[in-house]
Amino acid sequence: MSDKKSEIIFKNVDMTDELKEMLVGYIEEAFMTKQRPKDIAKEIRSKCDASAEGKFWNVVVGRQYGSDVTHMAKRYMSVQFRDLFVLVWKSG
Repeated sequence: MSDKKSEIIFKNVDMTDELKEMLVGYIEEAFMTKQRPKDIAKEIRSKCDASAEGKFWNVVVGRQYGSDVTHMAKRYMSVQFRDLFVLVWKSG
């Protein structure tokens, strides 16, 4: 079986390495415990909102979508995990 970290393909990242690692952990955990993209996104968002980074996080999980978002500095990440894409950003 392949290493979980090797399943993540970083598409676009504007955040510190510390925050990036935290979000990768949230993404991996959500994919292990949830099945539907909607539930995965909700799980990631609830963990982000409860973190020391505070509220106002947004999460999109899916196979096909477009995006054009305004985000706080150093608070944006777009990755592919397995067959889905995950977009996480903080606004407000």
